[in-house]
Amino acid sequence: MTSSRLRSVAADVALALAACALDMVLFSHVPLRPGERLFWFAVGYLGLVFVLLLARRRHPAAVFAAVLALVALAEPVSGHPFRAEIVVYVALFTVAVRCRVEVAGVALVGALLYGIRSSTPEFDPAQPEELVVDLAAAAYLTVLPLSVWVAGRGVRASREHAQVLEARRELEARQAVVEERGRIARELHDVVSHAVTVMVLQAAGGRRVLDRDPARAGRAFDTIEQVGEDAMGELRRMLDVLRTDVDTAELRSGVDDVPGLLDSFRAAGVQVVLRVTGEPRVVAPSVDLAVYRVVQEGLTNVTKHAGAGASAEVRMTWTADRVEIEVTDDGGGDAAPRRGLSTGHGLSGLRERCAALGGNLTTGQPHGGGFRLTAVLPVADRLVVSG
Repeated sequence: MTSSRLRSVAADVALALAACALDMVLFSHVPLRPGERLFWFAVGYLGLVFVLLLARRRHPAAVFAAVLALVALAEPVSGHPFRAEIVVYVALFTVAVRCRVEVAGVALVGALLYGIRSSTPEFDPAQPEELVVDLAAAAYLTVLPLSVWVAGRGVRASREHAQVLEARRELEARQAVVEERGRIARELHDVVSHAVTVMVLQAAGGRRVLDRDPARAGRAFDTIEQVGEDAMGELRRMLDVLRTDVDTAELRSGVDDVPGLLDSFRAAGVQVVLRVTGEPRVVAPSVDLAVYRVVQEGLTNVTKHAGAGASAEVRMTWTADRVEIEVTDDGGGDAAPRRGLSTGHGLSGLRERCAALGGNLTTGQPHGGGFRLTAVLPVADRLVVSG
């Protein structure tokens, strides 16, 4: 038996013993003399009640009914004014805490009837002051069980509220885990998808020119090596963030890294032009990363679907409260596209990232062919919390 269970049993024994002892002394009108027959009757009777109270947590309604029946029959059986009360209130409180309101209501009615039956005033014109005492006793025996019952229902409501809060906390914790997994999955997708796409295209291009242009093939292999090292470095930084409490914003790419990102795509054979309108501003870390990821995903899609040799344009338009990023390509390329490299989750993950920041992402085909990706992001971080 665990220590908590032992403490619970000890508390139940102490409460039942205290209730029976107080009833013996205060309410049972039993002379405290061991020689009296009624004394031993009361001890045995309350001993039976004591045993019943030990089971009140497991069978609250049954224990209350048995205790109420025993105390109601005590006076007729003994032939003396032997009347217990506290044990009834202990059993009533347990029913109010542990049972449905219908069962608890029936128990309250039983406790009230027991109190009223034993305190019905009898009016004697010769002694009007006794009527006042009897009325006060009747009021006391009515208010007391009501108070005990209300207190028990209050405890039950408090426990139910605590359970609801705990369930909500666990749900929020699970949701946070799911959201964090989604965030990590998006980051991994963006890093790996870009690196693998560039390396595959470079490997394919290097293999085609290996015999006739070894120098160009060597540059392709150099690019593969550099892109692989950069990807591994970014993955290591992400893993370091997951193992510690370091702020991920300190380890992420951003707007300042876009020129280097474009160079990696140029090395993969995509002709990329960057056009910036307006004055670039200092943005929130999450927006800074999102701008980088939009450009990265847009150009990665160009290499996958348009192939090497395609022409692409990246436009950044800065205003006072937002930045618009547009990535377009002409749809042409001098090498077969690598659609098998697509995971199918890049755009959906990017759309979720933009929406979480209070922005939006749209895609479509321009009239001249190709593909256009447009993202609008607020300069400030406006994280949207769902439902």
